[in-house]
Order: sequence, then C-alpha cells, then structure tokens
Amino acid sequence: MDKSVTIHIREVSKEEQERLVMMPYQQMDMESHNHDFFELVYVMKGTAVHTLNKEEGVLTEGDYFIMDYGSVHSYAKSEDFTLVNCIFLPEVIDETMTGCRSLDELLHGCLIRYYASISGETPVDRIFHDEDGRIKQLIMGMLEEYREKKEGYAEVFRCRLIELLILTLRKGIHEKPRHPKHRAVLEVIQYVDRNYQNYVNLGMFCRQYHYTLSYISRIFRQDTGLSFREYLQKVRIEKSCQLLAGSDMRIGEIARAVGYEDKKFFNSIFRKIVKMTPREYRSLSAVKG
Repeated sequence: MDKSVTIHIREVSKEEQERLVMMPYQQMDMESHNHDFFELVYVMKGTAVHTLNKEEGVLTEGDYFIMDYGSVHSYAKSEDFTLVNCIFLPEVIDETMTGCRSLDELLHGCLIRYYASISGETPVDRIFHDEDGRIKQLIMGMLEEYREKKEGYAEVFRCRLIELLILTLRKGIHEKPRHPKHRAVLEVIQYVDRNYQNYVNLGMFCRQYHYTLSYISRIFRQDTGLSFREYLQKVRIEKSCQLLAGSDMRIGEIARAVGYEDKKFFNSIFRKIVKMTPREYRSLSAVKG
C-alpha cells in the first residue's frame, strides 16, 4: 500500500479543539496525503489532475467531492486552481456521532429514514458536478456563516451542510463517477476547458495530440457517457450559465463568449440542456440571488 502523510485538523486550525475549518484558497500541486477528518472540496475555478484512492481524473470549475477519514488523494498539473475547502468532524452534524470515522455511518445515523430509502451508490470519495449552481450557493452561504460567526451560526451551517449532503445523495442515484479511466480522455477534457470559446472538434484534438479519431471517440464516450460534441456543448452551456447569473452581458455577447456565433442556435442548445431559455435562467438567478 502506498505511504501517505496524514494531516490532522489541529494542523490547519488556529484554535484548540476546533471541529470545523472552512476557507477559500489557491491549491498548488500536492503529494499524496490523507486526513484525520471529513473533507468537502468545491472547485471555484481552474483545473488540476486529481488522484483519489488511485483513481485519476481532471477537476474543473463546479466539481466537488466529500472525502472520508483516511482516503488518499493528491493534486498535480494545477492551473489557476482555486478551491473552497471545508474540513469538519462528525459532531458538526451530530453530537452523538463523536468519534465516527465513516461518512456513510454518519449519514445513516443522522438521516436514517432518508438514507435507507436510497439505492444509489455511496456519495463518499466520488466526484460530482454542480450543474445548476445550487451547491455553490450553499457553499458560499456556509462560508459566510463561518466567517461572520453570528449567533446561531453553527446550526445554520449544519442545516446547509445537511442540505448539501442530501442533494449529493440524490445525485448519487443517477450520476456516474466523473473520473475517466484513460489519460487520453483527461487530455480531451483539458483541451475543451482551454478552447471551448473557439471552433474546435475532435479531429483537431487528434491531429494535435497524435491519436486516431476512432480510438478517441470510442474511449471518450465510454468514460464520460457523452460524445465529444455533447461534452463541448455541456461545457459551453455551463460557462454561459455562470455569465448569465454573474454578469450584465447581453445574451448575444454571452453566446459569442462561449463559442456560439449564432444566437438562435445558442438559445436552442441552452433550452435543450437547461430546460429553459437563457432569459428565463437569468431571471431565476436574479430571484435566487
């Protein structure tokens, strides 16, 4: 078994007996390590190659995961890689679960009626993607509560963390793990993340990286469940959602910014994926904000 350094909560906390630490920071490359706590990581921007319990994949904006005690991971090839990191002990969620070292056990204890009814895979040590920004909203609300520490903040934080866990459990029923098995697929994902604003296709990638088109097409769909075109559209629409919610750019400008010259085509793809128009999405985001 590979050796790894164990990080304890006292090493990252400024206070004695701390049970919770939450912070945003720019993550650099980091060798294999494990933790003596639960860790929730949300990727705010950038990319990195992430190895989690020997499974390698690329993390990008909107990805998040929850790690168990003792799970081993590392970061490599980090590019402008910014995270919000939340480390916590089980008693943050349930005082009676002090000493628990398994997230599954913790969830069974505090969400027993809900958890027992779910037939999906465990959410532990899996990579999820925040499709609609709802997880990010919860993360930012938790971070605000943690920073301000107003009266009752611990209970508000706990409720938001439980909501995040329940939403992730729902995802676990339907979503497949996002870690690709083939390094070539990681290269395609990085290629799309760097070039989604431009005209790109899989043939261009294959010529640049010296792969055969049939091989890459096959393993990309095998690992992601999507064709290259479907994945490119998914990334572009996710980026457009961020611009619709976080900027005052015109919809036509946003379409061009994410790689669509034809506004009507952008609108049709957006509606197909998001199930509403860009204008409706922007209005909904303004209400939520």
